[in-house]
Amino acid sequence: MILYSIVPFEVVFKDYYERDHQSKIEMDYLGEKVVVVPLSNNRYRIERLISTSPKAYLNPKLMPGSIIQGDELS
Repeated sequence: MILYSIVPFEVVFKDYYERDHQSKIEMDYLGEKVVVVPLSNNRYRIERLISTSPKAYLNPKLMPGSIIQGDELS
């Protein structure tokens, strides 16, 4: 995709760069590797699933955006 604009790219992609600087952690959850972002009260939000198994991508518990408790992680 090409974006033609007179607006500087720093302004257009401001939220993208701020979101990318969050601390991300790779952990095991339900036997699969996930990339999570820490939230408050020992909770994490799944950002990405890393798996070669098609079944893992069909599991709604592994869906990006899901909130999980820290005690469920291994």
